[in-house]
Amino acid sequence: MKLKMLALLCATTLSCGPLWAGQDVYEARTDAMGGAGVAAGDRMVAGFINPALLSLTERQSEDVSLLLPTLGADGADKDKMVDKFDDVQDNYDALELAIDNRDVEGMLHYRDQLLGNLQSLVGNSAYASAGLGFAVVLPSSKRMSVAVIAKTYLDGFALADIRASDLLLLSTLDPLNPPALDDLSSQGRVIAGAVSDVGVALSSGFTVANMPLTVGITPKLQRLDTFNYAVSANNFDVNDFDSDDYRNDDTGFNLDVGVALQPMPGLTVGLSGRNLVKQDMQTMVSEGQQLTYQIKPMVTAGIAYEWRTVMLTSDIDLTENNKFAELEGPKYWRVGGEVKATDWLALRLGYRQDLNDVTTDIYSVGTGIAIGKFFRLDLTGMFGSDNAIGGALQTSYHF
Repeated sequence: MKLKMLALLCATTLSCGPLWAGQDVYEARTDAMGGAGVAAGDRMVAGFINPALLSLTERQSEDVSLLLPTLGADGADKDKMVDKFDDVQDNYDALELAIDNRDVEGMLHYRDQLLGNLQSLVGNSAYASAGLGFAVVLPSSKRMSVAVIAKTYLDGFALADIRASDLLLLSTLDPLNPPALDDLSSQGRVIAGAVSDVGVALSSGFTVANMPLTVGITPKLQRLDTFNYAVSANNFDVNDFDSDDYRNDDTGFNLDVGVALQPMPGLTVGLSGRNLVKQDMQTMVSEGQQLTYQIKPMVTAGIAYEWRTVMLTSDIDLTENNKFAELEGPKYWRVGGEVKATDWLALRLGYRQDLNDVTTDIYSVGTGIAIGKFFRLDLTGMFGSDNAIGGALQTSYHF
């Protein structure tokens, strides 16, 4: 797979529904456990997923913790669509030159090559997601635990729209009487959206019927960016998808909330609601098409059980994650676990399944390594069907 931009690659077409990564947050420990973090997340990720986790007693600390940074990406280009568009451009330019030079053999050769390129692109698609995050977690307090977070996340999909008129034109092209070669009617398209948040997570704890209960809230400033890039197949270049001609943005306010309950030692039940303020934004009009990018409330429930050095956890989305109003979105069930092999090494496994069956199921494996008391490195690899592959990396510092 050829990743030309950290943010390309999503597998679908407009007619069959998109293949989104759809997790909205990259954090190496959580991703290694299938993305399940609503109940299992540590204080570093609480501000991203469930702010209530900041106040759980066993996850509190007198340290200042810095997550600088967490980053990740995953995608799939099972059809090698990006490379095929490169071939289209090369053979189109060569055919145009052959026509200008009245090169009959060249016209025959490059006509057949270009025709084969377009035929191989029929139904092709690719997807990708990428994210970057930072967090500063202040020392825990009995009254209020606080973290400052910043993150940005982008995902989108690319597809090939191959027109029968181009196939007919090329298959009937007469090298002895060639027509002037105009831009192809076939198109390459990239549709993507990005969300950037800067916020403050606040959490406090209570006791209800002798059970620890914590609540949290994360007010945040939020920026939305949309990308609707569509050009003729012979001019398609994925690196141009974020040009100002295809980009729209808006800034507003949003809110995350969460609760966590511990009905018995070692067992945590969590519920998070992210982006409670619904927002809609129109993409730019590109080749006559316009879509609506949306931020909708996302509610996820989670459970985690920790016994000595082993943790098992599972999350389930209670709402669909529809990024574009016109397209179907995923709804995930996540499961994973962690074993703390030593005081400096943790091993993790996970699995993520889309209950709506519009995305690829993802398996994950990862590790966490503590180097001394002050530094920690976490690594995660992800893989799935349709040649989906990804990874996450983060470093954290504790003082």
